[in-house]
Amino acid sequence: MGAVLGVMNTWFALDRSRLKLRVTPKHAIPVGGAPSHLQFCIEIQNLSDFAVTIEEVGVFYRGTKERGFIRPFLPNGEQWPCRLEARSSITVYSEKPSSLPGRQIRAAYAKTACGRTKTGISGALKQIAREGTSY
Repeated sequence: MGAVLGVMNTWFALDRSRLKLRVTPKHAIPVGGAPSHLQFCIEIQNLSDFAVTIEEVGVFYRGTKERGFIRPFLPNGEQWPCRLEARSSITVYSEKPSSLPGRQIRAAYAKTACGRTKTGISGALKQIAREGTSY
């Protein structure tokens, strides 16, 4: 019994030290005084037990290692790069990303200050990829 608890405690300790980000690309609908060109957003949730700094967001393209960096617009005057505390989230807004000639968008990504990159896909991103036009 003690050996099983020891293995479980080790596994839980290793799991707590892992980076866990959820990256969710979405459509943004500008309302009120929001700029009308901001029609895309990426929600980044820090599910880790520690704070992380997000340095870069954007999209990856199919069949290539190229990525499309997004110049984020942050609500409430927040600064970029942004620091996400444990169990917090932020949504960054931008224009809709466009596909490269002959390449569709594959996934959205968020890159941390320590160089780790996490990706995410959604129905909204798949729709944007199918449209494949620049906005």
